[in-house]
Amino acid sequence: MKKIAALPISLFAALALTACGDDSSSGPDNTTPSSGIEQPSSSDALPGNSSGVNPDIPGSSADLLTSSSSTGPVGPSQVPSSGSVAPATEFTTEAVVVPDMGCTTEPAAFGNGVKVTCDGKLMGNIMEDDDTTPFDPNAAAYADFVGIQKIYPALDPTDKVAFIMRHAHRTSSTDVDGVLTGWGYLQGNDVGKKLAGTDEIKYWHSEVPRTLQTCMAIAQGRGQTELSHVALKDLNGGWFEKDHSKIEEYNATVPSSYEVISRWAFNEYNDPSVNFNDGFYDLMERGAQFMNEIILAQVIPQSRVSVVISHDQMLYPLVIYITNRQLDMRYHEDKSWLNFLAGVAVIVKADGSVKYVPLKGLDSGVQ
Repeated sequence: MKKIAALPISLFAALALTACGDDSSSGPDNTTPSSGIEQPSSSDALPGNSSGVNPDIPGSSADLLTSSSSTGPVGPSQVPSSGSVAPATEFTTEAVVVPDMGCTTEPAAFGNGVKVTCDGKLMGNIMEDDDTTPFDPNAAAYADFVGIQKIYPALDPTDKVAFIMRHAHRTSSTDVDGVLTGWGYLQGNDVGKKLAGTDEIKYWHSEVPRTLQTCMAIAQGRGQTELSHVALKDLNGGWFEKDHSKIEEYNATVPSSYEVISRWAFNEYNDPSVNFNDGFYDLMERGAQFMNEIILAQVIPQSRVSVVISHDQMLYPLVIYITNRQLDMRYHEDKSWLNFLAGVAVIVKADGSVKYVPLKGLDSGVQ
């Protein structure tokens, strides 16, 4: 594995975040994070671990424009006019460097993929996507995750795209000091290989270091030597939260905060007279706002191809939004949750029409 120097994360030292990360309250194991950023998962099989291996490192659990095409749930039919586009964002360019995490790979015991071992500890697998279903870029709607390796080469030369994804596998810390594991770096590297090409990619990430680290890993996989990136606080994770204190009250009534987000996103409750609307914004309105104001107005104009890395408690409802609640990812029914490096592809055609596609960077979009 290539050696990459430690990331410059000192700029995040003074970061103060409130309810803006992967898991803003108690997770599947009903633990409570210190900063409201992210929760570890109690699942035996970690996301991205097709073998079901349960490493010692606890796994993860783990703003925008409105849709313009017939595939989107809400919104205008064109990208906003130039008059509504936000001012250009200042990007930082630096060398692509990632740490040597002491990881080795060997063929997986089954299927097409590799088994990852870091510092002598078995972490899990990175498997190839075995879904051979062709990607139809002109489909009217998408109700399941599509591999990034299918979407990217299917783009027309005049298309623009933003790949919005959750970060890669992290350490057990749910705070801002939770960073990528060696397995996570290799996951990001694998996604980068699927984006290999001559396109210049600009990277967007939250103010939490593991999202920048994920960008670095993806850039390394593409063979880049420099990274053009910017931190955006709107990606920190709390975009859909209206009243965090109310959400904490909801969390106390259920085994997991994931159930709260899931029931709110799908608008499905055991008691029709009880909902979580006082804590969250309207899913469709807020999802459209994120797409319009952040992705279509700020991200898309900057580059033909953009990579945007955020957190699962923001991206889980965003995926539900772009599929108009048609994607079957109901944590409150079957404990399914958004996998690492999964999210949304936003494709903007030359005529300004917009298409949303549920996106998976690894072999599965759901853990």
